[in-house]
Amino acid sequence: MQDTFETATAGVPPMNFAPGSASDRRDSQRLRTVYRVARVHVAGQYGLARVHNISNQGLMLSTRLHVGLGSDMAVDLSETCSLSGRVAWHDSERCGVTLSVKIDSSALLRRLYDERQQTNARELRLPFERRVVVTSDLGVQIARARDISQRGIKLVHDGQFSPGLHVTVQISPGIERRGVVRWSRDGIAGCSLSDYLSAEDLGAI
Repeated sequence: MQDTFETATAGVPPMNFAPGSASDRRDSQRLRTVYRVARVHVAGQYGLARVHNISNQGLMLSTRLHVGLGSDMAVDLSETCSLSGRVAWHDSERCGVTLSVKIDSSALLRRLYDERQQTNARELRLPFERRVVVTSDLGVQIARARDISQRGIKLVHDGQFSPGLHVTVQISPGIERRGVVRWSRDGIAGCSLSDYLSAEDLGAI
């Protein structure tokens, strides 16, 4: 998903930024529309969220994590770019985050766009530790999942998983994905998922 640079303020709840100069208020209204998935950490929970817009002083996102007014939140826009702030408002679907430190949102989005074009750009991974059901030509097995992203999952196994093995992983009730083992060493296999997980699937998994 690429970043866009549109200006969009209509219909957006106020970000509740602290009062400042007229220039600060204008900056807070320059909301650049973004179509991007971020990793968020709030109240001891990790999950993926959709970033809807960003300004120099804050951002708006939707997440299935439970957030409280005034909660501190870390937002990772990539594995090399992290922001921190505090929840200024929230409703049943979205929340606004006031950043701890003012940023140059235009330069930030350009950096993220350039980073995305690199062939070695990595998907955001969530810390994840859970037993999952894996079905393959080897039969049905219980494995332990470790780390997960929209496109992949690591599986701790008994040594039988080898590159090229096609698997179906039941990650949680109602969430099942097909994939293939790309690498396997020291009892850990990296699986690429053919059916991507959405940000909503990984909202608070």
